[in-house]
Amino acid sequence: MHSEEAVKTVEMPGMMTRATRFCLGQKGLWAFIFLLFVTQLLGPVIDSPLVKLLTALLFSLFLVAGVFSLSPRPTVRILAGLLAVAGIALRWLRLALPTPAIIGWGLALPLLFMIFLTLANIREVFRDDQAVTGERVTGAVAVYLLFGLTFAYLYAFLDQLLPGAFNLTVHANVADPAHMESFTYFSFITLTTLGYGDITPVHPVARMCVSVQALFGQLYPATLLARLVSLEITNRQTSRPPGPGGT
Repeated sequence: MHSEEAVKTVEMPGMMTRATRFCLGQKGLWAFIFLLFVTQLLGPVIDSPLVKLLTALLFSLFLVAGVFSLSPRPTVRILAGLLAVAGIALRWLRLALPTPAIIGWGLALPLLFMIFLTLANIREVFRDDQAVTGERVTGAVAVYLLFGLTFAYLYAFLDQLLPGAFNLTVHANVADPAHMESFTYFSFITLTTLGYGDITPVHPVARMCVSVQALFGQLYPATLLARLVSLEITNRQTSRPPGPGGT
């Protein structure tokens, strides 16, 4: 009886350690990106305070995991940590006190953080010192989602900075002053170049950003596929055993 309790006591810290490493590692970051994407899209479908709290929680965990996956250098982590802490505080404060200043800073600081994180993950996906694995493919998909979420924050920030930069439909959620749900939808529609036309950019800056995202949506899958195929061919040639003649 005592031995079973001792085993459980030993297993629990081990499980907590593995869970912590997962949450603060690259896999945890990708998991939070997928979950954040899903909850952001579920917002208009399930309009409830619970979904908003869940989205805020996942966003907070996503920023924390992003801090640890950006760079091992202390200076970078400290700067990223300050941005993440400020972004988390403003995100939760926005739920209780959605003033224009809180909304604007609550979009600008996470936007800056997500730009750094997107660039760091693109570099990780396209690096040439690793084989093509399922984890790497998952990371490539996560970068695609991260790019869409980053532009959603960019559009929401532009909408706050330049009122009327986008022509929003009457279906936009008036309960969300940042219109994050609408801009998440618009961002991924633009990224996939569907362009339904229910939300349109009006300001020249907004149009330029939409054009850049649409180009990325076309170029990233093609470039990624070519890169992964090239890495796989190189890896097979390197790992192939020499023939009978030593070649």
